[in-house]
Amino acid sequence: MKKPQAVLILAIASFLLGVVASEFVLPGAGAAAPAESEWQLPVAAQREWFPPIGDYATEGGTLDDEKFEALMTAVDQAMTAEETLADFKREAEVHLMNFIRRLSPSEISDDQKERVKSYLTELAEAHPDHAGVINARASLVDSYSEPNDRPPPSLSGSLLLYGDEINPDGDLFDDAMLDEMMSRLDVAMNIPETLASFEEEASLHFWRFNGRLQQGRLSPEQVERVAGYYEDLKAKHPEAAEMIDDKIFVVRNLVPGNVAPNIVGTDTDGVEFELEEYRGNIVALIFTGQWCGPCRGEYPYHRFVLENYGDRPIVLLGVNSDAELETARQAKIDENLPYRTWWDGHSQPDADIVAAEGPIATRWNVTGWPQIYLLDEEGVIRYVGKRGGEFIAALDELWMEKIMRDYEASGPVGMRPAAPAEEAGGETETDAETETGTS
Repeated sequence: MKKPQAVLILAIASFLLGVVASEFVLPGAGAAAPAESEWQLPVAAQREWFPPIGDYATEGGTLDDEKFEALMTAVDQAMTAEETLADFKREAEVHLMNFIRRLSPSEISDDQKERVKSYLTELAEAHPDHAGVINARASLVDSYSEPNDRPPPSLSGSLLLYGDEINPDGDLFDDAMLDEMMSRLDVAMNIPETLASFEEEASLHFWRFNGRLQQGRLSPEQVERVAGYYEDLKAKHPEAAEMIDDKIFVVRNLVPGNVAPNIVGTDTDGVEFELEEYRGNIVALIFTGQWCGPCRGEYPYHRFVLENYGDRPIVLLGVNSDAELETARQAKIDENLPYRTWWDGHSQPDADIVAAEGPIATRWNVTGWPQIYLLDEEGVIRYVGKRGGEFIAALDELWMEKIMRDYEASGPVGMRPAAPAEEAGGETETDAETETGTS
């Protein structure tokens, strides 16, 4: 690369990155973890306020009146307890989720449903400042009071384990921050509701914890510490060993700083290809599907990259989870997204098989869609979960870093090797057209 070209490209890239970055700043970015944790587990989660959830896992039929009355008595006592009234929003959210969880495993009668709805309506009237929390839980009554094969809704989201104060935004986790996170995870792993249904509940706690780990980087020592904690849990809960091994794989392989595991599969035209074939490019690995509304919401940003970054070594690669191959093929046409895509979905002969649980998505522990991994030219995972404008800004950042490395590698002007005579005036590597994605 000639020096004038390098300087010009660097200047343009720096300007673009500055503009984009100024528009997209994460809240709490760079904030240090508090020296002493102020977080406390809600009292609602610390002890058993309700009959065991297993008592409500009846096979078919309507929930009997005795169990229903016990549940209604328990929720009323929980909602009027001194601890609840002292911090109603925080405590009520957990109590009400535990209540709804016990309605889920079996069908409740129309009369029982009306009693539940009336109770929640009166509760919202008694606490108008917190009606939003109560009504949000009340909106789940219909969907979770019908017979279905879904597991009860998880409690993990109601505990608010990790806030914006625990987010290094791509930087290395400091030990204090990791200490705080692991302390909260350990508490969550030992609450009564988790222990009563460990594999299901712990899986979601792991998912949230690993998701936060993917917002930064871990030192080798920190990786071993987290993995060691997981191994200890596996010894205590051997029935969940396979699930925990999947979560250990994330910590060891899918946190930024690791070289991304290779992917081998077939594209939407039936041609086999590998992720490693694209080494040397900045790669956006996009887990997506037409069935997923938030996935479709990312399409304009993907089109922006395809339309504007064609002269950069930036490649978009998809992992599509639609149940039918033709759906994935047609989406590429209809949405004008001609980047190469693995088809990871499959037909669903019965309700127990989920198309989104294909081999690639399963190996990469993708349970929330879309999921996006950004890899540098060495195949190292740099960012996970960037969407919208943050997705564009992160790609610009990686592109500027590559320009800087390439320019610095060329050495001082007087030390650069001269181009062969036959190449004089020819196309340079930087000038050459690079692939952004193929159909």
